Amino acid sequence: MRTGLWIFSVAVIAAVAVGIPYAMLFSTADRGVVAVHSIALSSSIALCTTILALCIGTLGALAAAQFSRASVVLLDVILLFQLTIPHFVIGAGWKTIVGRTGIQLCSQCNFSGLMPLLFTFTMAFTPLVYFGQRTALRSVSPREVDAARVAGLHGWALFRTVYQPRLVLFAPALGAFIFSVTLSDPVTPNVMAPRASLAATRVWFQGDQAWTALALTLPVALAVVVAGLTYMRLLRGNPALVELLHRTIDTPGQQHHAVGAQVRAPQMVLRLLGAVAGSFVVVTAYRGFVHGSEAPMGNAVVNTVGLAFLVLLCSLLLSAVALGARRSCGLRWGRLGRRSIDAVFALLALLPGAAIGCGLRITAHHPGVHGPWASLSLVLLACLPTSLAMTYFLMVYIGPLMSRSEYMVSLLQGVSPLRAVASIVLPRSTNVVILGFLMVFSNASVLAMPLLWVGSPDTPLLMLRLFTLLDAANYPAALYISMTVSLFIVSLAGAIVVSINGVGLGAFARKQVTPWR
Repeated sequence: MRTGLWIFSVAVIAAVAVGIPYAMLFSTADRGVVAVHSIALSSSIALCTTILALCIGTLGALAAAQFSRASVVLLDVILLFQLTIPHFVIGAGWKTIVGRTGIQLCSQCNFSGLMPLLFTFTMAFTPLVYFGQRTALRSVSPREVDAARVAGLHGWALFRTVYQPRLVLFAPALGAFIFSVTLSDPVTPNVMAPRASLAATRVWFQGDQAWTALALTLPVALAVVVAGLTYMRLLRGNPALVELLHRTIDTPGQQHHAVGAQVRAPQMVLRLLGAVAGSFVVVTAYRGFVHGSEAPMGNAVVNTVGLAFLVLLCSLLLSAVALGARRSCGLRWGRLGRRSIDAVFALLALLPGAAIGCGLRITAHHPGVHGPWASLSLVLLACLPTSLAMTYFLMVYIGPLMSRSEYMVSLLQGVSPLRAVASIVLPRSTNVVILGFLMVFSNASVLAMPLLWVGSPDTPLLMLRLFTLLDAANYPAALYISMTVSLFIVSLAGAIVVSINGVGLGAFARKQVTPWR
């Protein structure tokens, strides 16, 4: 009975987060037709973006693993900076570099069309893959690499045995997420390829596209099925593979470095990636702060921060309920019960934002929905699915790793439970909350595409303010606001790193790495 109540709570959460917009889409789907060509073109762009971003980001992470963290800290900062910039602002920045709106490297270049759009999406998602694969490679210990070398494995054989399983384990989830977000973005195609008929842009501009919005779920569902089958195949071949992700490198060991010809290729990859990302950040920051610093931000940034706090609070409360359901299902059905709850929240993160946004827009025009509280509720629902999924998985996988072991050691040493909680759990939980806020804030300002459907252009929120500036071709002002907010996010991320490591970049740089060659 108790487990049934927990399951019912999770069902209610999912129904509120995605059930309302999908119900509205089905209720009005008979008024429109499916734009098959637009969905096919959008799916092709999303698929190409996913493949390119996965390849470039994984290659960069693998190259960075050849060197100490102190050697690549600048590249990490640049890519983190780029990760916090909205995708359509990244497109505007590249137009500033190679188009007709700023520094004209080519007098006939307009940097517009499907190829510039593909380039923009790839550059926008490469940092996400880079940091995801860097996290995967942290589970590789020097002892494991040394044992493989003693067994006679070198070069590609060592890579396939030790490194490839980690990289492949992260790739399906990253790929499904990138595919869904790319498919749901209506603004970046409008900025970079205004003549192309893409599905999300078509749904955004036209009001009778409920069937098209629903049909966007089909390619995303196919991507989720492919990712799930990939995971099933991986875990069937190596059931203990997931446990590798929970390992951290606590034993220093002897540091290894590639030498001679083995180090030149990784150096070239890192230099090329750093040159492209660094050039983008430097030029766009210059254009923004020099030519757009007079643009008033108004209350957009303050309101976005407040919205992020509100979304984080809702996500924490709902995630706490979901964790109770996960624990109850785990006690009754074991791993299958826990993974079922995880799958529900994974689907919340992967459902196309264009479908959710279109459904919420239909809800906003419903005769019974009006007033400021209704508008605030729709804005919260626009940000909630992805933010809730992020917070849930953060609490499931990061929270226990940061506090449980030290808490148990404190109890074994005779420390009272209350003191152990006050000295161990609460400080680490504070870091989790701050990190969760960082992720939710980035989502509210960068990835929450449903906001574009439920908010009018004059709504004082960051994403809508940036779209208004880009729609008026005021690129410097948009770059200035975006860069200012990115500085805030990167500074907050730096504070989190210093707080977790205790002594700052010194501890960060001393983490040991082991190249695979």
